[in-house]
Amino acid sequence: MTLYPATLLLHIVGVIGLFIALSLEVAVVSRLRVAKTTTQVHEWLTLSRVIDVVLPVSAVFILISGLVLTFSVWGWGHAWIELSLGLLVLLGILGPVINGPRMKAIHVAAQAAPVGEISPALRQAISNPVLRVYVPIPGLVALGAVIMMVLKLDWLGSGMVIALVLIVGLIIAFVRKG
Repeated sequence: MTLYPATLLLHIVGVIGLFIALSLEVAVVSRLRVAKTTTQVHEWLTLSRVIDVVLPVSAVFILISGLVLTFSVWGWGHAWIELSLGLLVLLGILGPVINGPRMKAIHVAAQAAPVGEISPALRQAISNPVLRVYVPIPGLVALGAVIMMVLKLDWLGSGMVIALVLIVGLIIAFVRKG
């Protein structure tokens, strides 16, 4: 097997892992919002451990294999490569900065909450509007990167894809208010 198919396979496995982790994150946040008891909250928060492993491992697979493919096959100067790399780095920064403290607050409030109905402090942490708005965006941004890579879009096309996924992400976030 040559380097290209193995590297592409690693890249695709990383992308699949990324989508699994981001989908789990959406599911966890969505289910936390409708949870009625602290037991339900704790059950859904156990998936956070899976996300905490799968997400960074997938990002490393994507980054390393993407750089190998860039240096060995494609080269720099392609919008779809440079913007996809930028989006991966941006998501790697924004996730811990935006999502991380809010999920940690939920974990802390859940640990402090008595068994039974959800305490006001836990409900407040779960209902954080920034968390609600942010959670769908990484999956859509990752989908935009896949679209750019598959279609090998130029700067204009890639910019349009990024704009479209951000607009759709914000629409979804604000429609899901309830």
